[in-house]
Amino acid sequence: MRSAPGGPAGAPQHDPEDDMPLAELDARARADAALRRIRNGSDPAREAFDLANTMNDEAVGRLSGAVRRWFRRS
Repeated sequence: MRSAPGGPAGAPQHDPEDDMPLAELDARARADAALRRIRNGSDPAREAFDLANTMNDEAVGRLSGAVRRWFRRS
């Protein structure tokens, strides 16, 4: 377990990404933040649900954008 700079040994390090909305992080950072929260006692099912919803929202947004661009070209 890493300790925060200047903090007590054995204390978990707080990453700024843990406080950011999932939509503002890239996929790897989202997964890392979810794993850290799970290790710190968060509900694994809730973390997986939130992560899947965010990734699904992004995929739908990319797909709908691609369809709109395709129809504009037609």
